[in-house]
Amino acid sequence: MQKILSFFPALQNKNYRLFWITGWIALVGFWVQLTAQQWLVYRMTDSAILLGTLSAFQFLPSLLFTLFSGVWIDQHNKRKILVATQAIYIIESALLGLLLFFGYENYYWLLFFAFFCGTIDAFDMPARLAFMPELVGPKALHSAISLNSANFNITRMVGPVLAAFLLTYLSYSSVFFLYALSILPILWTYHRINVNSVPYTGRKKHPLKEIIIGLKVAKNNSIILCDLIGIAIVSGLVLNFSNFAPLFSDRVLNKGLSGFSTILFFVGMGAMLSGLFSATSQNYFSQKKIFIIGLICGFLLILISLTSSFLPAMILFTLLGSAVILFIVNCNTAIQMATPAEYTGRIMGLYTFVFLGVAPFGSLFTGFILEIFGTARGMGIIGWLNIFCLLALGYYYKKIK
Repeated sequence: MQKILSFFPALQNKNYRLFWITGWIALVGFWVQLTAQQWLVYRMTDSAILLGTLSAFQFLPSLLFTLFSGVWIDQHNKRKILVATQAIYIIESALLGLLLFFGYENYYWLLFFAFFCGTIDAFDMPARLAFMPELVGPKALHSAISLNSANFNITRMVGPVLAAFLLTYLSYSSVFFLYALSILPILWTYHRINVNSVPYTGRKKHPLKEIIIGLKVAKNNSIILCDLIGIAIVSGLVLNFSNFAPLFSDRVLNKGLSGFSTILFFVGMGAMLSGLFSATSQNYFSQKKIFIIGLICGFLLILISLTSSFLPAMILFTLLGSAVILFIVNCNTAIQMATPAEYTGRIMGLYTFVFLGVAPFGSLFTGFILEIFGTARGMGIIGWLNIFCLLALGYYYKKIK
């Protein structure tokens, strides 16, 4: 066991090991619920636009609230914030399960609960990211972020397959109840974990002034600024798996729900392998390498759009999952390492703002592209747009570097 732990600097930290293991359980439940929710909406509507609207409602709170939540997180105990967010996740999932149990299977209710869940995310995600340096320290930060991504994507492999199996025997409401139960171990971990999470003790200013200060920190640091813009581009275009994966499975591969879960499995496998590889190192990529990986994401999506054969598509989805995670992990690490400690909450709030906040627009935009041009051609167009936007960013970065 010690030899295995020696490969991953973050896992040598006892608190992080506990966090990582119990987080795995919660993330399996998350992917089961997300797959069930997306397939329920697709079954009800058979519409790329309405499926994209669901994703938009889930990510809209990140656009609305994360700049303010980042200020609030800097001023409060991050561990206690995470205890509260896990408890509210349980309430949200249980209420949605009860709604479906009593027969209120309504698209508008699903939109409401997507927004509710997204509101929790707007506080949980920046708090969790800002908590990570306190949990493992700066030397193991890259390893911890990589392991978090590996964990997220191991469960991305397991969760959709498990969801497809469970939905054969259980109702949608039962799946949401199971997700609520899966959060209990990580809630217990946050109560038990021994980390002295101390908020910023400086003089508090008006929230708007605090936000402006955080924005100036990001604007005046070229690494933070360009990596945030890069994350916004890739997140808004390539990361919309929830939009194009069900359509590609059903309309191109003719595989239905099993194909959808299989796509997510292979995306997760590629991402998991990249995450584990990245977690063995304390170092992160240069800006040039990050930029090249972002371009590769677009090229892989174009290649996927050109195939209608199952095996080549799965190979390409695996490579896409790998490239996307390398891009995100290294952007995240570069941003955190360039951020002064007293601004971590605000910069991670800004990171969440662009990572999830652009998703409503990206989901709607890609949904319209897929509806107008068709699934395969639309995915190709999205891939080319990703490449064009990153090339423009590369030109801009040279100007400000």
